[in-house]
Amino acid sequence: MINITKIRDGLPLFKALGSSTRIAIVELLAEKGPMRMTSIAQELSITGGALTSHMRLLEEANVVLVQQTKGKHGVQKVCRVNDTDVLVQSPCGEKGCAK
Repeated sequence: MINITKIRDGLPLFKALGSSTRIAIVELLAEKGPMRMTSIAQELSITGGALTSHMRLLEEANVVLVQQTKGKHGVQKVCRVNDTDVLVQSPCGEKGCAK
């Protein structure tokens, strides 16, 4: 489980999920299961370079996992959703927010 206790600690996750394209990537992987990077790019009609940038943010935030595997023509990257739960705690803590 990813447990975010301080709102600033969640910035990588919030940034990763702050794009409709990245949300589409996560939804696609959740629906279809592990996919090669080239297949994701084709499915979403985006370039490989654009996908790489999006995947880097998602991977750094631990939203997706990217694994290199041997393919027929070299190394392929296979991506899947990290099915870890995320808990974002209130920034006010147990005492509640100031009034």
